[in-house]
Amino acid sequence: MTQPPAALRPLGYTEDDPAALGRFRAIAEPIVASATTDADKLRRLGDFIYSMRRGGMPPEEREVREGLSVILNSMELGEPEGCSQMSVVLAAFWRSLGGHTRGIRWATVEGNLGHFAVELYSTSHSRWMYYDMNLNGYGADEDGVPLSIAALRSNLLTGEGLHLAINAVAHDWSISQFESFLRDHPVEWYALNNDSLYMERNRRFGSLNRLFPWLVRLPYPLDRVVDNVVGQRDRRLVVDGKIQIAGLLTFTGARLLVLYLVLIILICGTTLLRS
Repeated sequence: MTQPPAALRPLGYTEDDPAALGRFRAIAEPIVASATTDADKLRRLGDFIYSMRRGGMPPEEREVREGLSVILNSMELGEPEGCSQMSVVLAAFWRSLGGHTRGIRWATVEGNLGHFAVELYSTSHSRWMYYDMNLNGYGADEDGVPLSIAALRSNLLTGEGLHLAINAVAHDWSISQFESFLRDHPVEWYALNNDSLYMERNRRFGSLNRLFPWLVRLPYPLDRVVDNVVGQRDRRLVVDGKIQIAGLLTFTGARLLVLYLVLIILICGTTLLRS
């Protein structure tokens, strides 16, 4: 997973069209205009996300499935969001500027998910850079260039130290909390599907999009099942070096299940009629 985005596309790596992220580009461009490095751009974007918070407001943590626009609206109202929401907004900012991104999920060896973050590709350094919104920072090498999550874990295991660059005030996790969580969740799930705009209310559920207000309220994972039956997006992940599918069903699996259920109903109906 250290390969550049172009090399990952045959594996199913997808992302949003930057032209469709105009709202995010209008915010991000002036923030990074005077930044001289990709690391500086990341820090500025991360700090901006925290700057939108208003003191005294309770955490909202809207679900990512509600869509990027809903999450950004919530942030602009000052509502504090969690790691998933902040990460997808950071990724949208980066992608709107023409960069490449991918979601990272932390898991235990048993497969229990515990954290969501993002890696952003740096063309100037030819590497994936991990940025953690709970930490509001990244781990860097000796030259100050952000490392990938795999490199961070390697440094932690070998005792080399993480060399974390964070905002001393604006963060949800301390360095010790980050390191502890990193040890307790030693597995990364890399998202190949990174087209977050698919979750927008005018795109999701394919031919049943007009029913979005009701379908989006289905309890998880029923909304995913409906999406895979009628939608246009699989949630492909790379876990332990192998491509896997997140959630219950893939496109094919969901549709085969529907076909199977229809056949069972027909067989049962025919049997009842003959009896």
